[in-house]
Amino acid sequence: MGKETSIVEKLELVIPGFHGYKKKELIREDDRLVRGKVADTLALARREMERALQRCAMVSCAQLVAIDNLRKKLMALESRVRHAEAGYRGYFDRVKFKEEELNRLLEYDAKMIELAEEILNEVKALNGQIANPQALGMAVLNLDDKLVNFEEVLGKRMSFAAGE
Repeated sequence: MGKETSIVEKLELVIPGFHGYKKKELIREDDRLVRGKVADTLALARREMERALQRCAMVSCAQLVAIDNLRKKLMALESRVRHAEAGYRGYFDRVKFKEEELNRLLEYDAKMIELAEEILNEVKALNGQIANPQALGMAVLNLDDKLVNFEEVLGKRMSFAAGE
């Protein structure tokens, strides 16, 4: 029976170079690594969504507008995660993190990575349901729920990092 993997160990496994916020000067670098991993996963989901949109247009499916709206929402989230660095830099200078707060930040990071991967899986599922209108409708709703959940976690993380 093996040892249970901690949140820091899980993040170190999925993000090469992640230091677990061990040194204060590495906080920005770790923050950049985490957000880069999440943004890259969301970019994969966006590209898969663009494929789904093309396939949907080819068969004239009724969910075309809904899929395009989800694609736009996904693009906005990807951009928000990837380009938040300037804001975070100022936040980290102003906010002093102690170990308990760093652990909370790690929990947000782990949740964002988990949700980004779930979003990617939901988009793949949606892409596989283009020819099945009923299943496609459910896939659209499921993906929308995931995007809303991700947006909430991202907002909480950013507020937390800002010391709010």
